Amino acid sequence: MIWLPVVGNYTDIDVYASIVAYTDLLNQRGKQARAYIPSSAPNYSVPELLRVRDYEGGVFELRPDDEAIILDVSLPDVIGKLVPEDHILELIDHHPGYEEHWKGQLGNRAIIEKIGAVATLVFEWWGKCWDYGKMSPDVAKLLLAAILDNTLYFNAEITTQRDRDAADKLAGIARITVEEFADWYFSEVSKTICGGLKSSLLLDHKMVSLPGDEKRLAFAQITIWDAQDVLARRNPIEEIMHDINQNWVVNVICLQERRNYILGSSEGWKRFFMNLLSAHEYGDWLKTDRLFLRKEIIGKVLGRAYR
Repeated sequence: MIWLPVVGNYTDIDVYASIVAYTDLLNQRGKQARAYIPSSAPNYSVPELLRVRDYEGGVFELRPDDEAIILDVSLPDVIGKLVPEDHILELIDHHPGYEEHWKGQLGNRAIIEKIGAVATLVFEWWGKCWDYGKMSPDVAKLLLAAILDNTLYFNAEITTQRDRDAADKLAGIARITVEEFADWYFSEVSKTICGGLKSSLLLDHKMVSLPGDEKRLAFAQITIWDAQDVLARRNPIEEIMHDINQNWVVNVICLQERRNYILGSSEGWKRFFMNLLSAHEYGDWLKTDRLFLRKEIIGKVLGRAYR
């Protein structure tokens, strides 16, 4: 059995779509594969109408002869809590930092590339080893949603031409246009966020350890088309985040304005992120002049510890 499990405490659209698509690909090719997606884990980036319930739930049971394919994560300590390294068949990710570790462990079975979405890599692999004609429109929509989300509708600096090309081809398979689907997708995501702000924050935050400091930072992110409704909810956001951790920051990505709005747990954090991102004050929030993904900001944070 080849397992494709979610690694971590929540599931965003990139890992969700990649696991569903890769599991479907393996089974079509006659390889026994099974996804493990906890039914409670998908976050706001996975709209209800895109969820594939047959792939969710169940119990992860890695037997001695089983192998696992790890998608959209490469942190050895996090992966090791779920899957021993000697059971990993393949690892596909786009987060930098552990390329040499996995190259030493897996050789060319470790694929870590600078690209907008892991979904793009899975889509390309489908075409190399199988037939795009055998990809269902539902799987194509999932992969397309993941690319749109992870590239911030092609506005993130990590976006590549490969992401754009994959999106165009996926739209053709799904018999839609990229623009029409993007309108629908980000509208659905906005409804989910505004209708369930607490769960949106709980299911999309990461704990960041700061170098040379015992503090841990709860870093939440929300990607939404129009951020104004979320910005008006500062008080409930503060209450939710204080329940998670004493030190926290919320990164609201506003696609319509192509900027970020950032709220921190203290004036110290506010000054820190103002300097780090050359941001400006916007009431209690900060606003940036361009879009930043959380992974970009964390990279900057880890290179510049909070004081």
